[in-house]
Amino acid sequence: MQPDDKLPDNAPHKPQHISVNVQQQTLHLHWPDGRQQTLSHPQLREQCPCGFCRARRLRQQVIKAADSLVISAMFDQGYGAQICFSDGHEQGIFPWAYLYELPDFEQGGSL
Repeated sequence: MQPDDKLPDNAPHKPQHISVNVQQQTLHLHWPDGRQQTLSHPQLREQCPCGFCRARRLRQQVIKAADSLVISAMFDQGYGAQICFSDGHEQGIFPWAYLYELPDFEQGGSL
């Protein structure tokens, strides 16, 4: 799924609860349909949907996040979340539909 794709019919519009665990480098999302999702900070950075990062991936340039990378701030933008990372990258707004479709980190999800 691309960041600008429409929300899947069975996907909720936005999480009911969001928590960031800096120690474990995880983002926990609790969706209205009961799904609980865990994503890693490096996983999110490597899949940033901003134009710059998408262009790099299209050129097959790997974005490798540092093992120590964490989310430094997060802002609700209505249709998604702007996630700021400790490496200074803060352009990415992650649409809720895009986050919903990412594989769960704790279930062996890899991108």
